[in-house]
Amino acid sequence: MERYVLNLINYFKVQKDIKTFLILPTNEKSHRVRDEKMTIYYDNNFYIPRKKGSTSDLASKAQGFSDLVEGIIQEHNIDVICAENIIVGPPAVYSLRLNMIAALHKIPLILRLHVYAESPLQIELTNQLMWDHVSCVSRSVAGDCFQKGADINKLSTDYLGVNILDFNPAANPEFNLKKELGLEKDIKIILTAGRIITGTKSMLKEKGIVNLIEAFSRISPRFPKMHLLIGVAKALDDLKDEFDNAYEMLIGYIKIHNIENKTIVKMFELDQMPNIYRGSDLLVLPAEKNETFGQTFIEAMACGTPVIGAKTGGIPEIISDGYNGFLVPPDDPIILAQKIEELMNDHSTRASFIKAGIKTVKEKFTAEQQFFNFNKMLEEVADFNEAGSYALEEALGF
Repeated sequence: MERYVLNLINYFKVQKDIKTFLILPTNEKSHRVRDEKMTIYYDNNFYIPRKKGSTSDLASKAQGFSDLVEGIIQEHNIDVICAENIIVGPPAVYSLRLNMIAALHKIPLILRLHVYAESPLQIELTNQLMWDHVSCVSRSVAGDCFQKGADINKLSTDYLGVNILDFNPAANPEFNLKKELGLEKDIKIILTAGRIITGTKSMLKEKGIVNLIEAFSRISPRFPKMHLLIGVAKALDDLKDEFDNAYEMLIGYIKIHNIENKTIVKMFELDQMPNIYRGSDLLVLPAEKNETFGQTFIEAMACGTPVIGAKTGGIPEIISDGYNGFLVPPDDPIILAQKIEELMNDHSTRASFIKAGIKTVKEKFTAEQQFFNFNKMLEEVADFNEAGSYALEEALGF
């Protein structure tokens, strides 16, 4: 989600005819930042700590959030409101208040979903509130919404994208991944990257990391010069205990499969990832549970790294099996091991996947093109037909 927010800011802040107002949660004091045509409100009332306070505390924070939205609407000419993932992160009262405010001011309201609506409450918030439109990050998410009762006429698929100015095959002469990791030049690196927890929940199995560890252990004896690199995203401070528990479990799985001396677990910053992809020989992310989209795949493809993913969720909307990568069944380490071995041995297939992956990103998944399409959808929902500037407000939930 962090990458998406950065891409969103970088796109909309330079749009001459659009004023964008973005609300983000913060655990610090609320403050406002202006960045060209973008105004960002870091709102403490939009931040919900893991250890929730009393009902009155929640009511006070929800009221503060509502007051901020009302203030922006009264000060600026808002044409459309887009609420990102708001049914998932904040309590339901935030979705309810936002719907009431939009209805009161007769402003079109869009729900943007990066995840599946899973709980009964999330499904009801999606289906029963007064959203004028529901934008989904993949056909998989849109199809899931439809199956759970959403109005098909309100649904659209609006993909995420990758900033190809940052993510591209051009090597950085000042960075050498193998040297950074203390590896010899002829070592081959199998990369997997992502979060090991979501909220308080361990994602080791759902992200396919356990499956990959077993697959790697099967082929490791035949590839003495191959290493597994597990890139782990940092967790919030108030989730340190959950992160540490998942991290210990990860190390445990690595030890069980006897690959400690060929596996590296490391935390990377977002801005390091282009160099990490470029320095790796293969990206593998065999998620066992439906992955809504697969931002990691398009980032790796853009950097010229071949990919292997699972045939689940939105991943097949990115990877076309045998064209720009391999798709494997979820939770099948034997087939996964076979595909890793095939791709590491077959240089012709590797070259073909790399070329097709870069082409796929340029044709379908650049951030510039996807935000252009996203903005067009916003204009259509707002029924904006007159020339000149208009204002856009984004409320992001996590």
